[in-house]
Amino acid sequence: MTDEQSGSAPAPQLAKAGLEVVAQGVAEGLPSYARAFKAVVNVEVVPQATVARSAPGAPAEADRLWVEHARTAAVIDGEGCFLVRGADRDWVRVRGTSHTALSAALVPGAGSMVIAMSPDGRRLCALTEEDDDYWIVVHRFEDRPV
Repeated sequence: MTDEQSGSAPAPQLAKAGLEVVAQGVAEGLPSYARAFKAVVNVEVVPQATVARSAPGAPAEADRLWVEHARTAAVIDGEGCFLVRGADRDWVRVRGTSHTALSAALVPGAGSMVIAMSPDGRRLCALTEEDDDYWIVVHRFEDRPV
């Protein structure tokens, strides 16, 4: 499955999002990207927040809401780090910067998404494009130890 088929932002798009790569190849013991993708893309998903893409300042508001929900869900750790998908579909540890804007990683009109997972693999917070809206989706992997 290609990036276009999965609707996922390709790794070069993440660089445009202002993320600092801290470590690569951190997949051991974590839910797979495919599992995270399925948690975000299914008919039962209810977003924690939505922003109309046509609203003035919609990307900035979607980014603000994503940070708010990612922090509340403990997806971002105390060092400002979280996991995103790398070029080989493996998890990459990144740190948000003052220039981080996940909406910049989305491919407009492609139904794209950025899935961020907590470094311990227990929670995720995604920013997705769904029809005319940005969605913020939060998920907890119930089978992961607390």
